[in-house]
Amino acid sequence: MDQAIVDLATKVVAVLLPFVSKGAEEFATKLGDTAYEKAKTLLSTLKQRWLGDTEATESLVLFEQKPERYQTVLEEILQEKLVEDKDLASQVFQLLQEMGPTLEIFQRMEEGEGITGVEAGELHTGTVKSTQEIKKGKDVKGAKIDRIG
Repeated sequence: MDQAIVDLATKVVAVLLPFVSKGAEEFATKLGDTAYEKAKTLLSTLKQRWLGDTEATESLVLFEQKPERYQTVLEEILQEKLVEDKDLASQVFQLLQEMGPTLEIFQRMEEGEGITGVEAGELHTGTVKSTQEIKKGKDVKGAKIDRIG
């Protein structure tokens, strides 16, 4: 099996797992509306593409009901389908690219000095969330990003 296909299938399931496990509201709260919409579109795309395939459709339904148990099954079927259907592979790859990386920083402390939640040279895509709970702080920054986009 082509490693790129294996990686793509693994990434798709890694996105869908928290989406179906946590529920829509919690997923959107943690990862943002954009990530939520992309994950929803990703799941919908698989459902539509697999309409005529009983095994793939049933596996996806079982994954939605018990994601931890059926994660591996979905990955295996997804790998097969991505090899067979280059258009699906392209669509899925594009959706994942649009989601970009997600970075969440949480800092809780009584006192802090010289604290920066996130420092990045450039940020082209993705989601960054920095939460800081500092009772007494000096020189505190939530994020320092030189260039966005």
